[in-house]
Amino acid sequence: MKKIVLLMVAAGAGFSAMAQVRGGDNFYASKWVIDLNVPVGVLMQSPTTKMDINYTDAVNARHSDIKMGMGMSYGADLGFGYFIGKQRKFGIGAGIQYLSQAGDATMDNFHVEYRDNDSKGNVYRQLLTATHAIKEEMTITSINIPVVLKYKHRLNTRVGIAVDAGIVYNVSIQNKWKSDAEFNYEAIYQLAKDANGDVKSVYDNQPVYSDKDILYTVAAYTRTNSVGTIPEVFDALRAQGKPVELKVKPSNNSGTVNYTSGSIGFIFRPTVTYRLANRIHLNVGIMAAYQSFQNKTDGSNYLLMDGYTSRKYTSMLNTVSASNNLTLGLNLGVRYFLGTPKDAQFDGKFDN
Repeated sequence: MKKIVLLMVAAGAGFSAMAQVRGGDNFYASKWVIDLNVPVGVLMQSPTTKMDINYTDAVNARHSDIKMGMGMSYGADLGFGYFIGKQRKFGIGAGIQYLSQAGDATMDNFHVEYRDNDSKGNVYRQLLTATHAIKEEMTITSINIPVVLKYKHRLNTRVGIAVDAGIVYNVSIQNKWKSDAEFNYEAIYQLAKDANGDVKSVYDNQPVYSDKDILYTVAAYTRTNSVGTIPEVFDALRAQGKPVELKVKPSNNSGTVNYTSGSIGFIFRPTVTYRLANRIHLNVGIMAAYQSFQNKTDGSNYLLMDGYTSRKYTSMLNTVSASNNLTLGLNLGVRYFLGTPKDAQFDGKFDN
């Protein structure tokens, strides 16, 4: 009877050990891991901008500051980690990260008056006004290399914690933009006699135009016109060769602006890990990343909207000299342990 009891105890202990091996996590102390992470969150941009007014002999120029609202961010990164020490809690890692982000750049108002020549060679004063707040929709794609310190700690055979913290090196960043800009072109002519007594047009460069000027503006026709609508009046003026038109769409409304690559930022990613299988863990947590980008700008040549003839639009992003980008969000990941079982005792320590 005693032998039977001892056999039953031994068998129970053996079965318990087998069950523990099968239900435990004997890969947790492995040296090598592969991490796949999918961060989803928000993007906050803080740009430094300068928009110079480079229109010829400009007067009454005014525009609001460029603002960038909160946008969306999602992506994926694949990395390798190597852990050191007896318990394999601390390590280093590196990988490749792809981010796709979306946001808006807006300017509430824009107006400028400048000297130009019409199709007949007559000098005049061109008024260029945005009809509404200008919004550029941005799609930002970047490729980065994160280099991080890694930490992992097992709370029990199924649940643990993991932390990545380090730097992010940017390999490339591209901003695709699409604008809803729309402008009114109006004109003011001033006539004067030259030395020979001939009447010619001259440029009125005073902020307040003369009461002798000829106004082809919406405000002037709103005050005085009683026949036809404003659009009809401007259509007729344009047919006569006057450089005026309402609600003009630029000849282009999309393009790309590439910031300077090579910036270094920071990343912090704490997660809770859950064992799905001996080699596979699910990671759920948060991700925070900060990057500061530079942009080569040439303020001396920048024009938001070109003259009446070409009507070329240049993105507001060309006035951004620097942009501080903060990404915050949730992180869903999978960790795969490489190598052979190293923790058959389930104590988080490397087996001897």
